[in-house]
Amino acid sequence: MTGGRHLVIVESPAKARTIARYLGDDYIVQASVGHIRDIPVPRDLPAEMKKGPYGRFGVDVEGDFEPYYIVSPDKKKTVAELKKALKDADTLYLATDEDREGEAIAWHLLETLKPKKSLPVKRMVFHEITKDAILGALENTREIDTDLVDAQETRRILDRLVGFELSPVLWRKIKPSLSAGRVQSVATRLVVERERERMAFVPAEYWDVTGAFAGDGEQFTAKIQTVDGARVASGSDFADDGTLKPKAKNAAILTQESAQTLVEALTKAPAVVSALESKPYTRRPAAPFTTSSLQQEASRKLRLGARQAMRVAQSLYENGYITYMRTDSVTLSGEAIKASRAQAAELYGSQYVPDKPRIYQSKSQGAQEAHEAIRPAGD
Repeated sequence: MTGGRHLVIVESPAKARTIARYLGDDYIVQASVGHIRDIPVPRDLPAEMKKGPYGRFGVDVEGDFEPYYIVSPDKKKTVAELKKALKDADTLYLATDEDREGEAIAWHLLETLKPKKSLPVKRMVFHEITKDAILGALENTREIDTDLVDAQETRRILDRLVGFELSPVLWRKIKPSLSAGRVQSVATRLVVERERERMAFVPAEYWDVTGAFAGDGEQFTAKIQTVDGARVASGSDFADDGTLKPKAKNAAILTQESAQTLVEALTKAPAVVSALESKPYTRRPAAPFTTSSLQQEASRKLRLGARQAMRVAQSLYENGYITYMRTDSVTLSGEAIKASRAQAAELYGSQYVPDKPRIYQSKSQGAQEAHEAIRPAGD
């Protein structure tokens, strides 16, 4: 798009710098540096509102839970700079992330900057910061998704109501300065319940016997399955109270002494392979990364904590190396699948590329399917 000056607003300065490289001189790319407005705590409300319906939570609980927003004190300079840039713009592009938070940021920017009615305002969305993706997003803009905005606003209101109601209870009953939240309180309950289960657990002692065998140059191990016709008990046969589960009530429990006796009796006894059974084995590739699976793999392989992993992923995304890193979707775009299949055929041969691509679907009903899974950016 040419002609005039166009203001593009994103969340972060790093993202702004990367996008600016792909756009011409007609585009000014600036960052909001995250959210610019929020629900204030009661002490930060205007004096005339502190005694009204917003005075307790910053939310009118009796008035359809309507929130009251103010520009965050540390964002007033940013807002002033954005308003100044908007004066010289012929088009405003709101290019924040395409999720609940990003959509809300775009809406708050529109509400705060208040562009002239004659100024075109366009919602620009993309899943990766590559030249093709950015230029494609410019040509395929849309309106702000008010459903996503409402979803984010509802979450924020719930955070405020739950935190403000429960935290004082903790201060009185447990310890000052403790906080309760919509998510952390439930998560704490789950941890407590699991700890109680652990404390109530009764350990059970059982032994098994594994032998190492060799014959005709082949070596393998085998675990003893039965003794005198009775199946040998394993860990899954025991209940949390240390007794055998009903379905395993006839299983034989090996003690250290009985297991040692078996070892001594079997060490010099001849062993015969009475049957050999072959079964086909299929290993399916793991699904593409979601935010949680990326964090788990980063912890397992790289020993990175969740926050550190997300900082690295954020940097990779903002510099154009991976797609958007906050997603609970395992789906991939048709373009990404096509490019991956072409590259696999080029590197390894077409015989290793299946006739039809494997399609993954999210298990979570609330997954934000507008996003792709996390993958390398570009084609």
